[in-house]
Amino acid sequence: MAKLPFSPADMEGAYRFIRNENIDAKDIAEAGFQSTVSRANEHEELLALEDTTTLCFPHRSIKDELGHTNQGDRIRALHVHSTLLFAPQSQTIVGLIEQQRWSRDITKRGQKHQHATRPYEEKESYKWEQASRRVVERLGDKMLDVISVCDREADLFEYLTYKRQHQQRFVVRSMQSRCLEEHAQKLYDYAQALPSVETKELTIPQKGGRKARDVKLDVKYGQVTLKAPANKKSTQAYLFIMLVALSKGHQKTS
Repeated sequence: MAKLPFSPADMEGAYRFIRNENIDAKDIAEAGFQSTVSRANEHEELLALEDTTTLCFPHRSIKDELGHTNQGDRIRALHVHSTLLFAPQSQTIVGLIEQQRWSRDITKRGQKHQHATRPYEEKESYKWEQASRRVVERLGDKMLDVISVCDREADLFEYLTYKRQHQQRFVVRSMQSRCLEEHAQKLYDYAQALPSVETKELTIPQKGGRKARDVKLDVKYGQVTLKAPANKKSTQAYLFIMLVALSKGHQKTS
């Protein structure tokens, strides 16, 4: 805050606000989420874009209040998982509908071997399902118009099962080639063999040392039943999903 263009009086007021024990950050956030809910009702279709980011704070004064990042002992951080509503038809950012913040316990670093025995609800990966539960609490029936969009970190059998059981729509990028019930092939091999139903062309802009290029994508889809991993005995044995595959065709570098 010291770098912001505030007057001394404004700065003092801001610090008093931050130090006020009667101020609850959750209440402030909830007011923002409810504002997003009111705007969400103006749109017919919504995408719930989810991702996790790491906020690193190098100042030593707050080091003990932050958690580890798996990047060495010197780096401490706060982790934030956000869900942003986006209206694709109007190309409008509706607003933040959910956010979780936490720091990893530095004393538990290096205990990866205990991760498998920990209950799913106590794992950090539960953040995806927890976000969906909180979003549906706020949106109610409007959740029927929402499609959750997540990266490959959300490719969890428990999370996918939750979304299917609650009839929530989702797009999750696959992280692993899972075993299938109705095919001898695994997921990626099966997707590769699917016939193309459409071709999409898009331009990937130049970034860093990578040149701009035009890419053709073959669009494929099919229905598959995923087998539960061997270590997920507490979940249902199979999970029926719709598979959408994009495979790169010819590309031209410019």
